[in-house]
Order: sequence, then C-alpha cells, then structure tokens
Amino acid sequence: MLYTGCMLAFCYTFLFDTGHPENRLDSRADVCMDVVEEAARQGVDPMLAVSVAHVESGFRRGARSHAGAVGPMQVIPRFWCKSKPCNHIEAGVRALRTYTESHGEGEGLCRYVSGRSCRGSKIRRRYRDKVLRFKRSADNLFHLLCTDGC
Repeated sequence: MLYTGCMLAFCYTFLFDTGHPENRLDSRADVCMDVVEEAARQGVDPMLAVSVAHVESGFRRGARSHAGAVGPMQVIPRFWCKSKPCNHIEAGVRALRTYTESHGEGEGLCRYVSGRSCRGSKIRRRYRDKVLRFKRSADNLFHLLCTDGC
C-alpha cells in the first residue's frame, strides 16, 4: 500500500510543480490524497487518477463544467452517480477503471473524456496525450519521493 507521508509529500510537490497557486495548495492536496486513496482502493493506478483530476479540474472539489460534469474527476452524475449524495471522486475513479479495463489506458482515456474512441478526434487524442504526460511526471516524482527517498 502507499505510504501516507510520502503520498502527501507527492501531492504537495506535484501541485507545486504543475503551477497551482500556493494559497490553494492545502485544499487541493486534500483532494489529491482522496484521489490517490480511492484509486488504490479500486485498483486503479493512482498516478493515472491524479493526472486525470489535474487535467479535469485542477483538483477543485466543487468544479462544474458547462456540459454538466462535476467534481475533481468531472463526472456526469446521470451516468456515474449511483447514490445521493454522489461521491464524485469514487464515481470518477470507477469510470476511469471501467474504461481502462475495457479499452486499455490510452483508448480508455479518450472514452473517459467523451465516451468515444480516439479515432477521428484530435481533441480526444490531445486530452489522452496530456494526461499521459502528467502521468509520466507523476510516476517520476513518486519514485523520487516515495521509492528512492524513503
């Protein structure tokens, strides 16, 4: 299992490295930790889930899109929320798990963002590539802090 101290250090460092404002690091680090814990609970790569939350909302718990997506993982409640109140992080990680288990990581990310394949859409491919870039950075940072540094 993941070490809480290392993961908290990871979340703060990831937020700082990706340009989040210092005055909002505490609340965003809390969201980051919630994403990490939920991903680990569901058997999803925590670095992938963290990268999705970063791209989708910048770790803002109350984020809302014009399309009706909500929460840090930007889920559409009518598709992914089975109960009220909806745990948007749990629902987002479950959606991510569903798509990546069915379609693999890259194609799963395209389906996560739109429900559709990567084929024929530069927007979906750019989203996938952006998330995967942040995932590589997150993996490197995690190993630096929590593997090499512990």
